[in-house]
Amino acid sequence: MTEEINAGCADCGATFPREAAERAGGSDLACPVCGHSVVRGIPFEHGSLGATQPNTRCADCQATFPHAEAKTPTKGVLACPVCGSTGKLEPIGSDSPR
Repeated sequence: MTEEINAGCADCGATFPREAAERAGGSDLACPVCGHSVVRGIPFEHGSLGATQPNTRCADCQATFPHAEAKTPTKGVLACPVCGSTGKLEPIGSDSPR
C-alpha cells in the first residue's frame, strides 16, 4: 500500500508523505528532497462530491494543488499556495477546469 501524499516543501515544491519528512528522535520536519525545514501539510478539500485532488500545477515551482487553493483576495489574480507566484498555473489531470 502506498503512503498518502500529504505534505509539501515550501522551498522546492516537492510533495511527499509527511512520514518522509520526519526527523528521527524529534518533532522537526525537513524536506526529503532539498532538506528545507519549512514543510506544510496538504489537506484534502471536501466538497459535495468528496475530496478534491490536485488538478493545478505552478509553472514556477512545479507544486501541485487543488485549483481552489490558488485564490487570492484580488479578483482575477491567482497565486501558487506554495511559492506565492502569480505566474502561469497549468491545469493537470482529467478533472482540470475547461
